[in-house]
Amino acid sequence: MANQEEHYIINPQQDVLHVDFKGTWSPEETLKYVENYKCLVNRYFTREWACVMNLQNLDMLLSESFQIETFKALNAWSYIKGMRSVAVVISNSNRSHLLYQFEEILKVQHPYATQVCFSEIESKQWLFDQGFSKRKQKLAGQMA
Repeated sequence: MANQEEHYIINPQQDVLHVDFKGTWSPEETLKYVENYKCLVNRYFTREWACVMNLQNLDMLLSESFQIETFKALNAWSYIKGMRSVAVVISNSNRSHLLYQFEEILKVQHPYATQVCFSEIESKQWLFDQGFSKRKQKLAGQMA
């Protein structure tokens, strides 16, 4: 079941959590997102899972240092909860400033795989190569 808010949509699907970010975020939006994200992860994931962070519609993070530290802490929590891969999808229009912010978030020593992608198709293929979303594809192949 997806959680849709003004600045994001969090949608768990099989073993992948899809997050679409929108607009400009203040620290308050970031904290609300963290609360909803943790609630959905606790509800839907009990085994290894992956996350797709789609930044194509995100304009900017305000109060940058607070949000970078908050996302770093959330990624550490996510790893403890079973997250093993993160795909970050960006567009050419917001690439320069968002890539810097999310490189800061992802550059810490982390035990999970990360990939910056320029389309959702590229992120899906990368996650498939990482071993995620295969269960759904295997079931589809068995039914054919």
